[in-house]
Amino acid sequence: MSVPTAAELTRARTARRVVALLLVVAGIAACVLSLLTVTGGVVGELRLLLTISFLLLGPGWAAAGFLRRAPAAHVWLLTIGTGVATTLLAGQIMVSSGFWHPAAALYVMTVVSVPFLLRHAVVAQ
Repeated sequence: MSVPTAAELTRARTARRVVALLLVVAGIAACVLSLLTVTGGVVGELRLLLTISFLLLGPGWAAAGFLRRAPAAHVWLLTIGTGVATTLLAGQIMVSSGFWHPAAALYVMTVVSVPFLLRHAVVAQ
């Protein structure tokens, strides 16, 4: 097993920062498009893509950012697993409670995830 060089660690940190910033932008854009009730056309397709991308990756990346010097495969596995689990849990809570408001769930997940994503964008490990 080899020790990663300083340049490799710097590239990994930069990549983590970029992903965190892209997810912040995706989450905020998905919320804005939801507030504007965009539903059809190219912008509607963009809204769907941004929403699904953020919900599957945003909460997970917020959690995975706390891993210290973990291999990229571990970070991505934790990211996707946590994102899927969080989204399924939110859906199950909405179904069980009868409070079916996916837009509200998006807003809550964004409000919870974005501060951690911004932290990871500043302090990538």
